[in-house]
Amino acid sequence: MKNENLVPKVRFKGFSDPWEQRKLGELGKIQGGGTPDSGIAEYWDGNVNWFTPTEVSNNGYLESSNRKITSLGLKKSSARLMPASTVLITSRAGVGRMGILKYPASTNQGFQSLILNSATDEYFIYSMQPIISKLANRLASGSTFTEISGKQMEKIEIMIPTTGEQTRISSLMKCINNLIAANEDKLEQLKTLKKLMMQKIFSQEWRFKGFTDPWEQRKLGELSNGFTYGLNASAKAYDGKHQYLRITDIDDETRTFKQTHLTSPDIDFIRDNSYVLKLGDIVFTRTGASTGKTFIYRTADSIVYYAGFLIKMSVREDIDSEFVFQNTLTTSFNRFVKVMSQRSGQPGINSKEYARFKLYIPKLKEQVLVGNMLLLIDNLIAANEDKLNQLKELKKYLMQNMFV
Repeated sequence: MKNENLVPKVRFKGFSDPWEQRKLGELGKIQGGGTPDSGIAEYWDGNVNWFTPTEVSNNGYLESSNRKITSLGLKKSSARLMPASTVLITSRAGVGRMGILKYPASTNQGFQSLILNSATDEYFIYSMQPIISKLANRLASGSTFTEISGKQMEKIEIMIPTTGEQTRISSLMKCINNLIAANEDKLEQLKTLKKLMMQKIFSQEWRFKGFTDPWEQRKLGELSNGFTYGLNASAKAYDGKHQYLRITDIDDETRTFKQTHLTSPDIDFIRDNSYVLKLGDIVFTRTGASTGKTFIYRTADSIVYYAGFLIKMSVREDIDSEFVFQNTLTTSFNRFVKVMSQRSGQPGINSKEYARFKLYIPKLKEQVLVGNMLLLIDNLIAANEDKLNQLKELKKYLMQNMFV
């Protein structure tokens, strides 16, 4: 009967041998780094890559360093040229961050890197970064900052399978990491697109075809049927029957509701519709560090009440609420919040102050087009964030179940 502690819970078909415990020093050579004399110009600005810990953040393969040294600088220092596929491991200024050299390179003294033997897959070792980092930090010591020596790094023990199984696992992890990186890039591109669209549209530099009428400056209060303050429910009122929107339930990035279920049906405010959100209602935070955070209620999936630190704005029927909400995500609104909230004590903005915010607004048809387009980009961003989170959860699951 195999020892269950020596095999992972999830394996590729065809592999059944137990994993072996090995020290890092048995898998290859631990190599430190060095820094050429900064006062000698001939040692610097050459063509030899020279990495520092700040350039390594578990971001896969490393191609080019920020600074480079000359062959003479390499020769006259304790830095060493390490071959491609070396696994860099930071030994200070954040112990245990890892990367893989795509080309031969050197490092400063903030590393204890692993030049692997031919039987060990470098991406498999890199994929074990959370495990190796945890073990390295246990061995690190120091009063000013923690550091791990090469001798200590050599002693770190990990469990590894046969070379064939290492290769299968590393291929899978590389694929997932590439998917995560690609989705992170796509997400950043979408956010950059949204930022550009906001700048160009609300400055009226970009218009939909067929619209030429000038936009009118209006105050937020003129676009509202009124502002109402939320409900301060006591802690004993929470029993899980209805939803209750609080400041902490509004996600800073997506401005979506996290769908908590807190409000009790046993107290009188349940029958008071003034505390209930309706489609198109915009909510503003009125006090504390979150002042200026906004939320729009887009999906009437259940009864939702809102907390006392929030202010609800009911948008007029002849005004597009999405257009108004998107204006609360602009830099001009952020500047307004910064100015209005600068008061003694705890920062805050009340409903009368929010009502003073000035924005430019077109006719309703153009409002709807602008609001729908920006909402579409928001939905694309949200969908990509969901996909990215799913990939990260998959990676977390595999890390927990494909490694010993």
